[in-house]
Amino acid sequence: MRIPKQAQRQADSLFKACSVSGVPDFQKVLQAIELLISERPRGWRQIAEHLKKRTRLELARRTVCVQSAAPLDEAQQTEITRSIRARHPGLPLEFNFAVIPELLGGLRVQIGWKVLDATIQSRLESLLESNANKA
Repeated sequence: MRIPKQAQRQADSLFKACSVSGVPDFQKVLQAIELLISERPRGWRQIAEHLKKRTRLELARRTVCVQSAAPLDEAQQTEITRSIRARHPGLPLEFNFAVIPELLGGLRVQIGWKVLDATIQSRLESLLESNANKA
């Protein structure tokens, strides 16, 4: 569904109004969507859709997912957290640590849409792919 420019501008201004010191307050975003639904201004569905998309993207941008083949101890988690926070100063980040044995070893770190994949699984897959291309 294509969202008209006017609805995008309105949703963007609503999103900015729901922010406190540049950080979105998701409770305010929910209240804004509830108000849109109850008031139903012209193009309210497109505005709500774009506001939902902006909120989802912002939430993904602030969420760090760290995946490893084996459980990380507290010191390792703290070091990873410190290192990533140093590269993204001022951005409030939420960290999720997960154990995925299929990775075989190494780490996969995802911050928003950016992915750093340093796992043995990905290296093996790329090696198999390069061998398949040579054959």
